[in-house]
Amino acid sequence: MTALPKSQPSPKVGYQIQPINLELPVLSRHAIDELYHFLQYLEFKYQLDLEPALETIEDEVAPYDVDVALQERGEPIPWEEVKKELELS
Repeated sequence: MTALPKSQPSPKVGYQIQPINLELPVLSRHAIDELYHFLQYLEFKYQLDLEPALETIEDEVAPYDVDVALQERGEPIPWEEVKKELELS
């Protein structure tokens, strides 16, 4: 009969991992979006507090989004239509 290898002891309850800092190279917007969604997944799945990292990413992409929004021409929407949509009239 073959003996099974002994499993490693599980970490103690309350085991703390020290914070780490990562320096990332310049990423494309798509890569930043993927990183953001991955961090959201980790936050949800493992009940982590990754809000500072998510806010940092949001701060980095906000100017980019503003530049893109200013370059896009949208169709004008009449104010009466907006009021109707928001049920203001």
